[in-house]
Amino acid sequence: MGYGSITTGGDIENFSLVSDEKWYLDSRLESVMLTSVILNSMAAGIIFIFSNTVMPSLATFDSDVGINVMNKINIIIVNPLFIIAFFGGLISAYPTVVMLKNPDTFSRPARYYALASTLVMFFGEFVVTVSQNVPRNDALLAVDPDSEEGEMYWRNDFLKGWVMW
Repeated sequence: MGYGSITTGGDIENFSLVSDEKWYLDSRLESVMLTSVILNSMAAGIIFIFSNTVMPSLATFDSDVGINVMNKINIIIVNPLFIIAFFGGLISAYPTVVMLKNPDTFSRPARYYALASTLVMFFGEFVVTVSQNVPRNDALLAVDPDSEEGEMYWRNDFLKGWVMW
């Protein structure tokens, strides 16, 4: 009996939401994909909280304070746990390649979902972060928080451009 199956017995229909079989992952590929989904969800949460809360909050401070706080965040955030949570979803590339190389073993939707999730993660998070956000963070580290140039960069380039991506 599978999840959500209906059995009939005489005049009574029984609807079961739980299978009699134990639920488990069938393969290492499924385990890797499940891990990838969890890590991608964590990364999405990080992006959301920065875009929705951290950056708008920093924008309310005086420029020198916002620059100093963001620079401190940028230094502290680069740590092994963050790297795993933020970029670890790219492990979906492994099962995606295996699934695409073995089309007779895996359904077309499964192969396409795996490919789509990997591409979204790669282009939507990794490429944007490395090509857009990190250079802005590096430039912010280089400005003098107390200078007019620093304030102009913070207000006109950093805050607007960082969240846009």
